[in-house]
Amino acid sequence: MTQPPRASDLLLVHGAWHGGWCWERVAPLLAAAGRRVVTPTLSGLDGTPGRFGLSHHVDDILAHAGNLGSITLVGHSYAGFPACAAASRLGERIDHLVLLDAFLPVDGEKLLDHAPHLIDRYASAMAADPDWRIPPLPAAQFGISPADQAWVDMRLRGQPAQTYFETIRLQSPLSGCRRTYVRCSQAPGELLARSVSRARNDGWNYLELDAPHDAMISHPQALADLLLDM
Repeated sequence: MTQPPRASDLLLVHGAWHGGWCWERVAPLLAAAGRRVVTPTLSGLDGTPGRFGLSHHVDDILAHAGNLGSITLVGHSYAGFPACAAASRLGERIDHLVLLDAFLPVDGEKLLDHAPHLIDRYASAMAADPDWRIPPLPAAQFGISPADQAWVDMRLRGQPAQTYFETIRLQSPLSGCRRTYVRCSQAPGELLARSVSRARNDGWNYLELDAPHDAMISHPQALADLLLDM
């Protein structure tokens, strides 16, 4: 009897200020369904000192993809940038690229092109201190409930500023794999307006999840169900 194809491995990539810890409520639900799940923490977000840019985070994803088979790559928020860059290099190994309330870049763009009002302020801070990191927003702004805010706030770390200034390089089109954009409908959408428009007009499967921005923390079961249904 022919065996059904093995479901792809899940590589879940956190957004700015977060770490692999933010998936700890979702990962067991996915693993219980028989999926292999990897939740790395990107360089500089684990307390490691030094200067890190977007390319370091792309390399992080590629390194963690090395031991996986067919991959469902999920990028949350900021991680839309390194996830798309990594997907463009991994080619046919990516079965499904999923952006979760994330920035959707085009080649040659930097993340701050989506938030130009911050460029001068952040550039001035970097000029004064090349090691400056962008302070995390309070957990409440990610839609975290009061019961979880202290738990999240104590784990958030400064974001290496160069990750917002380094331009992305997409080595190949992203149209060769399944692509899904998941918009968290309870979250503010101003910064993601460009990304949502691109997803809806460029052949992405567009879904909405009734959850705040940090759905992996606030709505782990709903997010796990959505990912498994894909």
